[in-house]
Amino acid sequence: MVEKPVIDRIKDSQSFDKVAGLYDEYRPDYPKELVDSVIALSRLPEGGRILEIGSGTGKATRLFARQGYAVHCIEPGRKLAAVAARSLQDYPRVSFQITRFEDWQEQPAAFDLVMSAQAFHWIPGEVGYPKAAQSLKPGGSLALFWNMHPGFHGQVAADLDTIYRKIAPELAGPEDSIEVTIQERTEEIIQSGCFGPVTIRRFPWSCTYQTSEYIGLLNTHSDHIRLPARSRQHLFEAIATVIDTHGGSIERQYNAVLYIAQKPL
Repeated sequence: MVEKPVIDRIKDSQSFDKVAGLYDEYRPDYPKELVDSVIALSRLPEGGRILEIGSGTGKATRLFARQGYAVHCIEPGRKLAAVAARSLQDYPRVSFQITRFEDWQEQPAAFDLVMSAQAFHWIPGEVGYPKAAQSLKPGGSLALFWNMHPGFHGQVAADLDTIYRKIAPELAGPEDSIEVTIQERTEEIIQSGCFGPVTIRRFPWSCTYQTSEYIGLLNTHSDHIRLPARSRQHLFEAIATVIDTHGGSIERQYNAVLYIAQKPL
């Protein structure tokens, strides 16, 4: 996995704050089975404390808050955190701190679980893993998870590929191999030296998007957000035409991948 320069990583991660409302409306949730696995594999105690890194609009947060856990959310985007705070106002055990995890003053051995949904890749590993470990109680766990997209298939895939190559060639090409990404991220955790063996769980699922919903989703992807406005509009109009041609909806496959590892006792 090629690391981006730090300044580019920061700019990309900050782009989500500009589309906080769209992010909350269109980004996918996570399977219940994944949440259940995090709780079981981490042996998270009833009422335990969770530190969430890059909580965004709280899509993962609420899944744990509903089960009575205290969640302290670290989120650099003020608009993202504001959306989350509104939707989680009925959960008094959820708190927010507006800062980058790299700048956060850690609370040593204060949490039973450190988790990050769809966000940990924005943090340099040499900072993120040691800091997460320092924040955990002995025997506490790190849980990282992402919704990964293996790509489309059939004629719709060919039609979309043609459009991307014509309008946004910098975004064209095959999706990164999920298995390669899983191996690379597993090696990062192991090489950090901060945790024990890594357990991996995969949860395949899918979501069907109407044309406008799929365009809304693309409007939350950092690589699409970076496109010049005119190119982005042209691309989205062409994608909408393809989806309408194929019946007005598109099914997007996901593989929710969980990595979980324990801090030594």
